[in-house]
Amino acid sequence: MEIKKRRLFRNPTYNKISSIPISSQILFWIGYFTFNTIRWGSFYSDYAYSFKSNLIEFPFHIALSYIFIFYLLPKLFNGKVIDFFTLLVISLGLALVLKFLVAYYFTSGDVMPEYAGITSTLNLAYATSYLLGQIYVIGFVTAIKLAIDWIKQKEYLTETNEMLLENELKYLRSQIQPHFFFNTLNNLYSLTIDKSDKAPDLILKLSDLMKYFLYETGKEFQTLENEISHIKDYIEIEKLRYDENLKVNFNINIKTKKVIVKPLILIPLVENAFKHGARNSKKNGYITIDLNATSNLLDFRIENSFEKPTKKIKAQIGGIGLTNLKKRLDLNYGPDFFNLDIIKEKNKYIAHLKIKL
Repeated sequence: MEIKKRRLFRNPTYNKISSIPISSQILFWIGYFTFNTIRWGSFYSDYAYSFKSNLIEFPFHIALSYIFIFYLLPKLFNGKVIDFFTLLVISLGLALVLKFLVAYYFTSGDVMPEYAGITSTLNLAYATSYLLGQIYVIGFVTAIKLAIDWIKQKEYLTETNEMLLENELKYLRSQIQPHFFFNTLNNLYSLTIDKSDKAPDLILKLSDLMKYFLYETGKEFQTLENEISHIKDYIEIEKLRYDENLKVNFNINIKTKKVIVKPLILIPLVENAFKHGARNSKKNGYITIDLNATSNLLDFRIENSFEKPTKKIKAQIGGIGLTNLKKRLDLNYGPDFFNLDIIKEKNKYIAHLKIKL
């Protein structure tokens, strides 16, 4: 299965997913202009002057803020520090001169009437006051933009991780189904070769399981009752191969009917027991399954005999492996919500799974 790779990190100044609607930007600047006009008008008790002053000031605020965010800041992100500071100084210098000229002609020469005396020259006091004001506004606007970008980027990463997780789970589940049917078809082939009367029953149960795999396992959750029903079908299919040579006990104790689980979480362990238990037991073989469930905990223990150990009991479930199962448990429930113990003793093999629901 091919999963398309997407860049997880994007420069926030170019990132389309973090773009702010134009209508929101207009509302922000109108709100900021209104707030500033009222604030300084109240401070100087001159709302007409405050309105006129902000009307001159805000075009420069807006222009410098966008130049900084969309042109200068990317240079800093790309490591062009000298270019960034050089262009920043040039931008602020040009804005200072242009704003002074506009204010000089628009206010009949007095560019800072709030100060004592008439200020009609481009002096240090005017430049310092202006530049600090511009840096404050640029910093404020940039902080808002970066905060929005960070939130959007986090949402994007969460969405991407969920997509990758879903794809991986589908891939892991898809491995189980063909493997299971491969083994079952082998069983069916053996029965047909022997012209066994068991073949029709096997086909019927296989049909039910195929229906389950095709239509039920795609769901996020499955009722434990439904999962158990199909485990029983699987057990009956396997038992058809062994007659009385294998005894299977399935003990179920469910204290609530509202238990739900992830599909295909338990059946790999059952399949593993038949593979290592039934196949390696010539006589007196057994498989014992104990399933206990409450609304908070699923306790699944399966024990099987084996009389003649192989060179090494491989940690695999029919080629899919315990690694596959552990990974699915980890992805579905998280490492803190399940515990899987695999115990090999002299003549038995135990798998014990606990899941916090």
